[in-house]
Amino acid sequence: MASKLTPIQKKKVRAVISDYCLRSEVNRLKRHYSQHRPIEGYGLEPEQLQSDDCSGFESKVFFYVMHKTHIYLLDPLDERHGWGYTGSQYEYLKHTPAPKDKYLVGDMAIFGTVWHTEHTSICRKSGTTNTAIFTSHGHENWIFNKDAPEPISLSHEKAIQTLVGVYRHPQLV
Repeated sequence: MASKLTPIQKKKVRAVISDYCLRSEVNRLKRHYSQHRPIEGYGLEPEQLQSDDCSGFESKVFFYVMHKTHIYLLDPLDERHGWGYTGSQYEYLKHTPAPKDKYLVGDMAIFGTVWHTEHTSICRKSGTTNTAIFTSHGHENWIFNKDAPEPISLSHEKAIQTLVGVYRHPQLV
């Protein structure tokens, strides 16, 4: 298991996460939804054409950040580069919940139920349930019916109804 990061490292990691997510939203037409495994396109810039699903997107965010900052980060899909999914992500993160209404960039919201996770999104702007902005990379059955990165709020009625929880990457605790 990798060690926790220093405050300076956390700041660098969060800055790159926020930038990557925002750039992905701006370039959403170059991001397509696919549940294909293994996940492909690790290391690509957000402006490049690529396909992934919600959990694949987050795995690629952390991979990208690791290579931009040279700070070793564990994959939030539980070290299953290219193969994990939202369920493996939940199993990896469930012991590190984020403090309610104190969400930080890099925190991950998981939706569905603890027995059947359906979707995940990553915080790109810190804040509360009402003010934090999460980047959601679609899902064909998800309430936010866009299939490319878009900003969402946890205060959305359907998000409130299906939110399992918001979790912090163990190295960012």
